[in-house]
Amino acid sequence: MPETAPEGAGDDAAWIAVPTELSSDKLVWLVGDPERLLRVNPCWVFESWSRTPPDRFDLQVRDTVHERTWTTGGRIETLDDGLRLHYEEGLKASTRFRVETDDSGSRLWVIDDYGRLPSEERAARLDEVDRSLPAWGHALERYLAGWHRWGRHRLWRWYMERWWRRMTPLARRISRLLIWATVIEFAVFLLLVGVLVVERST
Repeated sequence: MPETAPEGAGDDAAWIAVPTELSSDKLVWLVGDPERLLRVNPCWVFESWSRTPPDRFDLQVRDTVHERTWTTGGRIETLDDGLRLHYEEGLKASTRFRVETDDSGSRLWVIDDYGRLPSEERAARLDEVDRSLPAWGHALERYLAGWHRWGRHRLWRWYMERWWRRMTPLARRISRLLIWATVIEFAVFLLLVGVLVVERST
């Protein structure tokens, strides 16, 4: 977490900065779907998500760090440089996704604010602080790098939007292992075919 607080961070907040080579316009478009970003969190197992136009949402996730379920409703505040999720239940008051341009592309700030409750109550509920933020930041960096590299391919976008985002974190790890195992097996097969062709031609 950078030492300097980002713009918009309150007195009781935690934040991460995620660099990406994506343009700021593309990143703002991705941020416009908050479910997409929330599901990238590798420590959250989604039990339900619903969105009611124009700006309502209901969320239930199992936090594998705390081993507890968090259920909350809330409101989506759309901003020119991202959005903010306002939560109705729990210690966390809001999550702000803010996009800014930098020399290599853009940067995504994720800012969790805890300033809604009185300080005495916040101090008594420190065990509810979301400790998944660093892991979420690393996962977001990989996710955005994938969009930068492969997002122009329709098949990749279809897979990420229709299948990947609905998987649990465990299912994603298993599918990644299966994909790599398949790629390696196919490469070995091609190598053996090449050896046979060379042997027959000599």
